[in-house]
Amino acid sequence: MDINTDEPLKALKSQIMEYIELKTELLRLTAAEYAAKTASFMFATVVQVFILFMFILFLAVSIAFFIGSWVHSYGLGFLISSGLFLLWFIGFIVFGKKRIRNLIARKIIEFTTK
Repeated sequence: MDINTDEPLKALKSQIMEYIELKTELLRLTAAEYAAKTASFMFATVVQVFILFMFILFLAVSIAFFIGSWVHSYGLGFLISSGLFLLWFIGFIVFGKKRIRNLIARKIIEFTTK
């Protein structure tokens, strides 16, 4: 009995090549999806940080003018408000730095495991 082994081997080779091509395409699409999600997350975060920065900036100027009108010296008002922001910054460095680091690390891990 003569068995022709060429046809099954060619079919198997064809199926293996198709599987490799599909797996490569899936990997490429998965990487593109991850890159798109990461880029959109980063862009949204940059926009949010910019808006928050502008809010804090205008709040600081408003507080400075308010204190300046209260003490009848705009220069002193800006000095006092900058001193308040300096105290706030020092408080953040002393008490909140580790909490913020942990929060950011948790968010990054949460984002990358989705």
